[in-house]
Amino acid sequence: MKKIAIFALAATSILASAPVMARDHGGSRPDFSKLDANGDGQITQAEVKAFGATQFTEADTDGDGSLTLEELTARAKADRAKKMGKRAKRMLKRLDSDGNGTIELAEMEQMKLGQRMFDRMDENEDGVISQEEFDAMRGKRDRKAKRQSSDE
Repeated sequence: MKKIAIFALAATSILASAPVMARDHGGSRPDFSKLDANGDGQITQAEVKAFGATQFTEADTDGDGSLTLEELTARAKADRAKKMGKRAKRMLKRLDSDGNGTIELAEMEQMKLGQRMFDRMDENEDGVISQEEFDAMRGKRDRKAKRQSSDE
């Protein structure tokens, strides 16, 4: 995956997405059960937002409510740190709307990264993500990553 999803997903995320911290940004891709906080078999927007906030807090190692370039980069895996560092710089540039050199959760929420990811995953547009929708998106991403790694 070449873009932030997470933080998480992250993923927000994220990595989405930073909150959701998608696989390419050093965090692991969360499984369905981590996002489905109440275990009802569906992922709501509130659960994605809560997951993203948790990921953000975990990335914010000094607890100051902001993610620095160093904190973003620290989440990257060692073998991909250089590549992730470049992505983290682009992420910082794109998300730091007040220009203070850090990303606050409010700035990430303004970008609605988690919302866009959620909307893509919610194929039947019923406002929740089922296990089937989640698995379908994961399969698409895995196939895309495989194609990209074979192209490199």
